[in-house]
Amino acid sequence: MKTFDQTFLKLFRNGNQDSFKILYDKYFDALFLFGHKYVLAQDVVEDIIQESFIKIWEKRSSFYHEGAIRAFLYKTVRNSCLNQIEHQKVRKSYEGQSDKNICDEDYFLHNVIEEEVSRIIKETVHKLPESARLIYLLSLKGLKNAEIAEDLDISINTVKTQKQRASKFLKENLKNLFSILYFI
Repeated sequence: MKTFDQTFLKLFRNGNQDSFKILYDKYFDALFLFGHKYVLAQDVVEDIIQESFIKIWEKRSSFYHEGAIRAFLYKTVRNSCLNQIEHQKVRKSYEGQSDKNICDEDYFLHNVIEEEVSRIIKETVHKLPESARLIYLLSLKGLKNAEIAEDLDISINTVKTQKQRASKFLKENLKNLFSILYFI
């Protein structure tokens, strides 16, 4: 294989397209075999090599000898192949964690129902009188009646009464929701 002389390198650095074609022809096959050791998909390797040649063309003014060009091309192809492998690992990991078919109609329906139920419950809780809503939300956080009474500086009986009212209100306003969910 013939090495490039200084005249060729000067033409290449100055954007001569014929010199780029010569460079491409000289290194494409070797880069393909090299990249194919990392990535088995032929079209992916070809794309990686094309991208590498685009990068070297964009940086052509900084190369003053063939060794630098060769090193840049091989490093660029290697790094792109490693990025491709990492991308595939992430993709397979994601696919392994997701449901078998994320586009499945049941998956979609389940998520829509879940979000709608959550929205309806939040709206209904928001309709509670402020004192009952506050007490109810504190009880959902796991606070005991005595703790709620102490925090709000009210009697424990008021806490119990407000929780009963909130529960009755929610049962009455959400009864249709539970019927719909039962049939789904």
